Amino acid sequence: MTPDIARLYLTAILFLFASNVIADATRLWVDLGQTNRGLGLSVPSGGDGVNGPALVDDVECRRMAASRVGYMYVKIDDGAWRQPAPRDIYATFEVFDERFALLRVQYDKADERPSLASKYTASPSTALMTGSRKWRRIHFALPAARLAGGQNGGADLRLSATGAAIRRVELSTAMPDGFVANQEGVDDAALAAIRVERPPGMEYTLGNDASPAEASLYRALSVTSVESYVDWAGVEPDREGQWDWSKWDEQVRVLRAAHLKWVPFLIAGPAYATPLWFQQGPGSACYRCLEHGQYSKVQSLFNPALRPQIDRFIAAFAARYRDSGIIESVLLGVTGIYGESIYPAGHDDGGWTGRLTGPYHNHMGWWAGDPLATASFREAMRRRYGDIAKLNDAWRTRHPSFDGVSTFLPDKAPSERARSDMAEWYQGVMTEWSAFWVGIARKHFPDTAIYLCTGGSGEPVLGADFTAQAKAIAPHGAGIRITNEGSDFARNFTLVREVATATRHYGTFAGFEPASSVNSGGIVARIYGATASGARQLHEYAPNVLNPEAMGAVRANIGHLVPRKPLIDVAMYASRESWAIAPKTTARFHEHAARLRDIVDFDIVTRLTTGDGALAGKRCLILVESPALEPRAAEAIESWVKEGGIVIASARKDEPIGSRLDDSAAWRKRLFSEATDNVPMEPHLVGEPPS
Repeated sequence: MTPDIARLYLTAILFLFASNVIADATRLWVDLGQTNRGLGLSVPSGGDGVNGPALVDDVECRRMAASRVGYMYVKIDDGAWRQPAPRDIYATFEVFDERFALLRVQYDKADERPSLASKYTASPSTALMTGSRKWRRIHFALPAARLAGGQNGGADLRLSATGAAIRRVELSTAMPDGFVANQEGVDDAALAAIRVERPPGMEYTLGNDASPAEASLYRALSVTSVESYVDWAGVEPDREGQWDWSKWDEQVRVLRAAHLKWVPFLIAGPAYATPLWFQQGPGSACYRCLEHGQYSKVQSLFNPALRPQIDRFIAAFAARYRDSGIIESVLLGVTGIYGESIYPAGHDDGGWTGRLTGPYHNHMGWWAGDPLATASFREAMRRRYGDIAKLNDAWRTRHPSFDGVSTFLPDKAPSERARSDMAEWYQGVMTEWSAFWVGIARKHFPDTAIYLCTGGSGEPVLGADFTAQAKAIAPHGAGIRITNEGSDFARNFTLVREVATATRHYGTFAGFEPASSVNSGGIVARIYGATASGARQLHEYAPNVLNPEAMGAVRANIGHLVPRKPLIDVAMYASRESWAIAPKTTARFHEHAARLRDIVDFDIVTRLTTGDGALAGKRCLILVESPALEPRAAEAIESWVKEGGIVIASARKDEPIGSRLDDSAAWRKRLFSEATDNVPMEPHLVGEPPS
């Protein structure tokens, strides 16, 4: 045999041997660094999976992008492992434990029900990094993996983290050493490193839903409950009477195992929350905007066919879970595009809320253009005026009968009184709708805490009069969750303090929720704001908490989240009657309130709370941006002043307090000097000298 032929035989034998080793391998691996070396695995970089070489603790590795939540994709290059048939495997990552982080694996999982299969299924367990400054081997079980390159770039799985340093990845068909079988949560040692304690009493709720690992972590952070979006479409998707509670049965199991409570957010009406069988049936009736004459995909609160369905939905949910002992409170999502007690607003096409229906007509506006809304408005005006001549006199119109009365865009109103009537009716029917929901919920949950979900910043165009809602639902013992906070304390204060004032005054309770993301400073501001306002519940979205910067703020400050009864002897008047006819006064009021909060703490009162005695015990009332002043509120203010109360008032030039709708000239003369009435102060922001 010649040397060349011998080399050929040797090469063939080595090739066959190597092929058999790979084909029979129970383990694939790759060491990461400047040059990745391994067997059958690779880690690409690009898109949402950017990573680069790094040296950490004198060890070559790859570091994931730190500027955003990203992924490290893992791709199987071994053809013998590539197969669409389900296969149970284990993934191991050697990670440097630098700081708090949650590590998750998402993989392409096969499912006997193709509609439930997902290329980005979360692994049963989640790993918790605590900042031990050590290299750790983290194992994940990936049952029924479909190894067919179904993820981005042909990858088979991905690690979810931010800025993590990883030096090795392994896949195995055999259970690796150190793996804890059937472990769903986070190991006790990791939890002990972050556990915090706080006094009982305040409800601390995280949304939305929780895996076993997340539930264990939340419990360690003194969270009391987890919120879930339990929408009608999700539990009765195909036909009336065919309920599917499997998803929520599993969530209840997870929460019970972690000793957490549940806050189900019961939602019906929005496009994503109403079953298609109802939307496509004869009982469907959606909002129609006055501006464009186009319909939304959100069910109208004027639709009488919706009311018995809401009763049926809440009754079925209560029959399933009311006596489970797992519910901390029930949150009600009554309308809007997400569930708040406001009219449609937000994304022009509905955003993710069009997941059932597709995009739909949506914007902030006056959603009272459908026949049912017109009929409601007409009947409300008939009750208010009784005689068409009285309406025409007030409105400066010439309607021959109430049959000619219809809804209109407020800026097209024939008079300020007509504009006020339209805005007040628009808010009033939302208040009645909210009270209907709360009444139904109380019937089916006689002993459970109930929150009405509301939102926005009080503009009449959104329909939510926070104080009116609080008063209307108080007889049912229900509170309000308001969903409009962010990271700025002063801005948050102006948005939530009216709810806090009204619920305290009417003997109920309040909860605060952010509108979206909140930074670490906002975490602290919201904890302070909730306890300083006397709230009973603080809601936070899990991603706002579960990041390294925010986690430090949570652990350092969560002990201050305790229920308190604030002692406040100053009030500021929010002239909602002015907001109905002069929308710019709404934003200007919030500007004044934000600046004033730097000087003094105060409650925010309105015509309702003022008329219902909210000034008792107050020594000072601040009155700004109030060109309209409801007579009942003016009378209550005057009586309070006679008892020793002090009013600090500021009016805009040529527009004295209470000069529009119901002229309060005589009232002003009794409370203020003639000079104040005849020469109003120049407009200025509280905290700045007048010009």
